[in-house]
Amino acid sequence: MIRKVWRLLPPRARGSLREALRELPIRLQDAVPDLLDRFTRGTALPPARLRRKVALSSGRKAFLAIGEEASRNVADIFEAAREASADYPRWLDFGCGPGRVSRHLAGRREVCELWGADVDAEAVAWDAAHLPGRYVRLDADPPTPLPASHFDVVYAGSVFTHFDEERQLRWLTELHRILRPGGLLIASSHAPSLSAFRPDLAPEDRERLLSRGFLFAPGSGPFSEDSAFHSSDYLVKTWGKLFGLQAYRQFALNAYQDLAAWKKW
Repeated sequence: MIRKVWRLLPPRARGSLREALRELPIRLQDAVPDLLDRFTRGTALPPARLRRKVALSSGRKAFLAIGEEASRNVADIFEAAREASADYPRWLDFGCGPGRVSRHLAGRREVCELWGADVDAEAVAWDAAHLPGRYVRLDADPPTPLPASHFDVVYAGSVFTHFDEERQLRWLTELHRILRPGGLLIASSHAPSLSAFRPDLAPEDRERLLSRGFLFAPGSGPFSEDSAFHSSDYLVKTWGKLFGLQAYRQFALNAYQDLAAWKKW
C-alpha cells in the first residue's frame, strides 16, 4: 500500500519527503540547543532552515566545524599571499549566507572591520542581529552599495562556483571596484575534475570544459543547483585581466574546492 501511494506522488513531492525524513533525526537532536539559541547572542547558531541552505544537512556540529575549517583555510592562503609590511584590517565575506565563516573570521586578530554581503535577505538579517560586523543585502547582479576601494580583503567562498560566465565577469569587476589598490580577493573554484560529480553532463559539455577550461552547468537538485568549473589556466587568462595571482592551492577549501588569492592590479 505504501509503495503504491509513493508511486502516485509527483517527483518533487517524493524528493521533499526524502529530505524531511533525512532531516528529522538531526532536527530532533538539535531541538533543545536551537531553542536556547533564541535567547542568546554571539554564540547562537542560525536556525536549522538557514543552516540547511548552505550544507547537505542542518546539523549544528557540521555547521560549526565546516565554518571553522574554512576560516583556517582562508587564513592560510591569506598569509601566503599578503605583503608582510602591509595591514589588512577591512574584510568582506562576499556571499556570507548565515555567517558560517564570518563568525570565525570576526575573531581573527588582523580583522578589525568585518562586513558580510549576500542576496539572502533572511540570512543577512540574522547575521546583523547575532554576529559582530556589518551585513548588507545584495541584488543578484551588481552594482552594490558597498564603498569603492574600501576593503583590504574580500573572501568569496562557494560563490563563483555557481555563476555563469557573464555573471562571473560582472561580479569580478564589482569586487575589483570595492577592493583597495593592492587588496586581496580570496575566492574558491571547482576544479574540472569535480565535474565527475555531475553525471548528467553531456559529452559535449565535458569537451567544452576540456577545451576552454570553463563550464557552467545548470542543475535541478535542491543543493548547489548550478555548477561552474574553472581550470587554473582559465582563471589566470580571465581573472588575470583584473587581478594578479598570488597563491593557488588545489582542494584547499574544506578539502574540496580550489582556493586562490588574487591581488588587485
